[in-house]
Amino acid sequence: MTGRLGGALLIGSLVFVAITLFEQIPVIGWLGAFASVAAWIWLAGEVRQANGTVIDAAIAGGVTGVVGAVSAWMLQVGNLLGPDTPALARFGAGLGTIGATLFLILWPLVGALICGGAAAIRARRYAEGR
Repeated sequence: MTGRLGGALLIGSLVFVAITLFEQIPVIGWLGAFASVAAWIWLAGEVRQANGTVIDAAIAGGVTGVVGAVSAWMLQVGNLLGPDTPALARFGAGLGTIGATLFLILWPLVGALICGGAAAIRARRYAEGR
């Protein structure tokens, strides 16, 4: 792994932690999914510019998906078990914890598919000379 590729992976991971924090805002936090897709497309471009392969991009998407999913799961469990969480909010945190637990598996797969797919599209365009 080159320094530039490692740097892109580190920055991508930090972006996904920031997205997780943004998602804690009621209602507009759902836009975090769109921000995640944009971040994976950006990350695919960075991986390709660092001479990474499509597989490298898919791995980077999977790793950042794990970072995002684990940070979201930790926040949801914290909200669920936190002593200062009101009763109605605790119900919502319980539903959020169930969703976050499912996304521990799904989000890395989605990240790998989007990031790898975006890198493949970039590689194809580059090969065609566009």
